[in-house]
Amino acid sequence: GGGASGGGVEELPPLGLVAQLRPVAAQLRLGVGLQALQQLVGINTIMYYSTPILRQAFFSGAVSEEERAFVIWLSAPVACGQLVGCIVGMLLIDRVGRRPLVLSSLALCALSLALQGANFWVDHTYCGGELGGGADDDALPPSGGGAGGCGAEGGGASGGGGEELPPPRL
Repeated sequence: GGGASGGGVEELPPLGLVAQLRPVAAQLRLGVGLQALQQLVGINTIMYYSTPILRQAFFSGAVSEEERAFVIWLSAPVACGQLVGCIVGMLLIDRVGRRPLVLSSLALCALSLALQGANFWVDHTYCGGELGGGADDDALPPSGGGAGGCGAEGGGASGGGGEELPPPRL
C-alpha cells in the first residue's frame, strides 16, 4: 500500500519547487545571467593563455629558455591585475553601486577583448601567425612565420621597413 515514509521528508508536488522559486525568479535570472556573461567574455581563456599570448607579442621565431622565463614572469602582473581589479571592485561596490560597476566593467571588458581580437586578426592576416597548439609545450606558435615576420624582432610584415602591408587574406 500507501503507507507513510519513515524519513519524515515531505514530498513536493511536481510544480512545488517552481512555485517556491517564483518570488526570487528575477534575482535568479540575474544571477545566472551574470554568471553566463562572466564565462562568455572569455577572461578565463585570456588568463590561461596569457603566457603564450605575451610570448607571441614579444618574440618571433624560436624562444630561448631565458626568454621563456621572462614571459612567464610577465604573466604574473596579468594575474596581479585581476587581483587588483577584484579589490577595487569590492571597495567601489557600496559607493558606486552594482549596476554602474557591472556596466562599466562590461564596457571595459568588451573594449579589451576587441583589442585582443584585433591583435590576433592583424597577426594572422598580415604576419602569417596561426592560432592553435604548437609542439612547444602549451605555447602558441611564434608570430612572424613569413619572410621577415611581424613580431618584436621581425621588421614588418613585408620584411623591410616602410613598405606597405599586403592586402588581408580572407
